[in-house]
Amino acid sequence: MADRRSVLIPLLILTWFFFGPDPTRQSAARLQQRPSIEHVLAEEERSLGALRNSSYGDLNSPWGNVLNLTGLEDDRGYAWEGLQKVQERAKGRLQYALGDAGLKVLEGTTGGDALPALYYNVTGHVHGHWVRSKVQDSVHVPRLNLSAYAPMSPFGPLALDTFGRNITGTDGDVRVRFHEWTPYDADTSTGVANVTGISAEMTLQDSQSSEEFDLELYGVYNMQIGQAIMTTTSSKMAGIFMLPHFTLSEHTFESTRKMLNESIAQTIRSQKTDSSFSLNPWSSNVEDNTRAAFEAPQCEVILYLQQLPPSGSRTVAISSAVLAFLEREMRFPTGAFLPSAPELRFSMLAFSPDCGYVLESKGEPDFAAQDGQHLPGPKIEVLQGRGRHHLLVFAVAIGGQFTLLMRQMREANTSSTRSRISFYSISLLALGDGFAGITFLFVGLAVRGLWINLIATAFLAFLSVMFFGMRFLLDIWTAQAPERAIRAREEAEEERQRQERFRATLERLRAEQLQREAASAETPDSPVTAVAQPAADIDTLAPPPAHIDTASADSAPPSLPLPVTAQRPTDTGAAAVFMPSDQEGLVAAQTGTGNQIAADVDTSTTSFGSIYIRFYLVLFATLFMTLNAISWPTGLRRAYFTILALISLSFWVPQISRNVQRNCRKALTLEFVIGQSLLRLVPFIYFYAYKGNVLFADRQPYILIALAAWLWIQVVLLASQEFIGPRWFIRNDWAPPAYDYHPILREDEEGATMPLGLSEPTSNSAPTSPLLERRASLSSPMTRRGSIAKEAKGKGKRVYNCAICFQDLEVPVIEAGGSSDTTVAGILARRSYMVTACRHIFHSPCLEGWMKYRLQCPICRETLPPL
Repeated sequence: MADRRSVLIPLLILTWFFFGPDPTRQSAARLQQRPSIEHVLAEEERSLGALRNSSYGDLNSPWGNVLNLTGLEDDRGYAWEGLQKVQERAKGRLQYALGDAGLKVLEGTTGGDALPALYYNVTGHVHGHWVRSKVQDSVHVPRLNLSAYAPMSPFGPLALDTFGRNITGTDGDVRVRFHEWTPYDADTSTGVANVTGISAEMTLQDSQSSEEFDLELYGVYNMQIGQAIMTTTSSKMAGIFMLPHFTLSEHTFESTRKMLNESIAQTIRSQKTDSSFSLNPWSSNVEDNTRAAFEAPQCEVILYLQQLPPSGSRTVAISSAVLAFLEREMRFPTGAFLPSAPELRFSMLAFSPDCGYVLESKGEPDFAAQDGQHLPGPKIEVLQGRGRHHLLVFAVAIGGQFTLLMRQMREANTSSTRSRISFYSISLLALGDGFAGITFLFVGLAVRGLWINLIATAFLAFLSVMFFGMRFLLDIWTAQAPERAIRAREEAEEERQRQERFRATLERLRAEQLQREAASAETPDSPVTAVAQPAADIDTLAPPPAHIDTASADSAPPSLPLPVTAQRPTDTGAAAVFMPSDQEGLVAAQTGTGNQIAADVDTSTTSFGSIYIRFYLVLFATLFMTLNAISWPTGLRRAYFTILALISLSFWVPQISRNVQRNCRKALTLEFVIGQSLLRLVPFIYFYAYKGNVLFADRQPYILIALAAWLWIQVVLLASQEFIGPRWFIRNDWAPPAYDYHPILREDEEGATMPLGLSEPTSNSAPTSPLLERRASLSSPMTRRGSIAKEAKGKGKRVYNCAICFQDLEVPVIEAGGSSDTTVAGILARRSYMVTACRHIFHSPCLEGWMKYRLQCPICRETLPPL
């Protein structure tokens, strides 16, 4: 009967999917902590009215705060006095990037020098390093009453130690991904033709604490001067409504306010009409805009980004017309020939009014060019084009692996060859392809521009796994089934013997106890004394005397000897059974030991269906663990991915171990081993050594060198096992004994390792194989002589005729009293011949080719040990 236990885990998973809790359903306690929809809309309309009625300079008014917006109250204690210094620093960055012409455009004056060429559409990815700004010393860190910000839970306010996204280190990494925020397009009559909405996902990494913080910001982008101002918005700071007051001039204040008046009003109208309502359309939470009610508050961030000319200096390396043509062709391609598009470059200045930190990007003029280039990165169109080219390289690598796998499957077309291959080595290769396929599939669902390329590459990876990799695993599993059955029977037999020894010991102890009790029960005046039976006379294999107890022993006559009262032997089933002449329907009695062992082996044998399920469970568990590891701290994440890479590149270790255990060679072709090793190293070279990888991963050449060295060691060991021997690098007692097909031939060991016909060259005394000795019909001299030695060509040489190819075979023989040749030449010379267990000698290629199909001696048909 089939084992149905493997169906339990998929049923549990499906039950969880169908009957598990709805993640979109809010609990009652959580909903009670949220404000009502009417309250949210009323607060947004009030803040929008305050923005419409505000004017430039109200934030720093000498009469105090005149803006009625959340976050500007005097009792909050935010570090708003540092905003003016941050704005001056941002204006200095603008002057460094665009010169005096940029300051004139900032103030709204016309004339003067022309501006450098800048991108109008800045959707893309930039990354770099941040350090503490020089303005930090003049900005005090607010001392807030954290209990006033503690979120409420069903059991009261939660304890709050600090805000989230609180940067305490001195440097780190930063990544910014720009997106178009709003579809709103202002016409030239409103005076905001050069201002558009923008959003960004920013990741800040603290080098000291190894923490990463993700946040989403919304703001405006001034296309004329290449300046973006963005902010976070939450219940403790109405950032998007006070954004115009963060601008650097009155001219940009007016254009930004007009743009935001229309954009925010349109967002509020969509909140009232759309069925899917969002309490905070400008939430800074990247993963979920509907943040939990009792989640810890986050530090607010005001972000200034200034675009630098593509050349990185004030000199114009490319004209504005050419850059505009490049930008238009990348966004709406017509097939025109284009030069390489320059990268985006931004300088960053980040200010947190409630946490009191000021960060800026690392680059000129405060740092040397080799120390930092601010935040460079490709545009989204360039990144997608680069991703298509890289996916093509990955597809070619997967296609090469697929081709090598098919060639290896054709090479291993017999059970003898498949029995040498390690099942776990091929499983690791298949797991790598399956992991790559699922990764491409998930990324394809998230990245729209590369969906077709990613799905096609994922399909090729799944094709290699599901149709060929799993088929090859099934063939290997089937070919190694007898080996597993033998091993299972041996384990069952060892377990049975262990239980028998345990029962025998228990019975001996019981018999000794009964003897002591019987001896103590005899009276001292009795003339007859019981003779104690020695423990050695007790049959240790007899069943325990369950029917004899203490009472029966006490009631026995004291003068009767102990052997008379011992239990009688029971029928073990080995006695002859009388069967009548009509024997139809009767079955002879059988001993239960062998049947019980076979039943134990059958019930413990794992089917390939369960292996199939385990394969995909391990695959999905690794995928989910990897997705979870992305959010870990930098040190743990780097250690996890390094360990995962080390495991994924250890696919030859099981094959090396199997070669040692079975003492076999040439399980896999060198073409397959070297080709798979090189092709599977391509992704690691891409992420660890290539600077322009799509994940912007830092180059780690030392880890790559260690991984490549580890893989190279495995390949060298596999190759050395083929040419030198499977067990040359371990001690003989570290592995189970196995037959050596390449023994050292000596003349002084009474022909123990000499082939038939070499140690005794005369035809009359030539020994025969054990099987031929048992065959009386094969008694002719030619058939009894399994091999014939010819005359030696030189000292220490013998010539033999190979029975497969009928060609001469010259072999080295150690003469009597001589020492064995342990040099590399001697080892390689022994690889040219093979001596079977029945002492017949052949060419190594001849016998290896024969053993691919049959594990029998070509001469005497004796069973041969696996190669």
